[in-house]
Amino acid sequence: MNPFLRRCATATLVLTLTASIPALAENASGSLSSLFSSLKSSVASTGDSTLKSLGSDLQSKSTALNKSLAGNSDAQSSLQSALQSLVSGKSADSLGGLQKLTAAKLTPEQTKLATDVFHTGSAFVIQKNFGALEGSQSDVAKAVTALRKGDAISALPAIQGISQNAKLTSPQKELIHSVAAKYAPGTEKVESAIKGLGNLPGFGK
Repeated sequence: MNPFLRRCATATLVLTLTASIPALAENASGSLSSLFSSLKSSVASTGDSTLKSLGSDLQSKSTALNKSLAGNSDAQSSLQSALQSLVSGKSADSLGGLQKLTAAKLTPEQTKLATDVFHTGSAFVIQKNFGALEGSQSDVAKAVTALRKGDAISALPAIQGISQNAKLTSPQKELIHSVAAKYAPGTEKVESAIKGLGNLPGFGK
């Protein structure tokens, strides 16, 4: 190819790619707005003021993270996918996606934002699924308060307290154990081992 034509073609490609970046960021932002619009609608019907507040926090933090990830379409896609799972009622999948995002190759600022989103998302999931659980309101409040502050260590005892509520349904048990395992890796294995030992003749008697 003629050198002049090659330079022209290269310049055109650069301009095209440069122009597409803001468009991609705008589309991602628009998708998040649509997701949170659906989330707000579902939350509004609950009448739970704490859940509404958490939803607003999650939206603002997710929007800030998404903006920070401009130019990193894979990370933006992961964020959107995790939030889509949350809107769809797949809480465990959503938290799993948000947690993976915190471990991705991001800048320190992006990692902090991703961690804030993960903690807030966890608080939202706990409030939504266990806020009305009889006998666990205190633990739910403690877990939510701690996670909103980013204090996962203080939240864990409360999360474990919720998991011990005898009135949990099977889906609730699976979900709270999944949440606990994300903050204390190995929790599920330990609980499984304890249950196994409990089935041994004479154990615990």
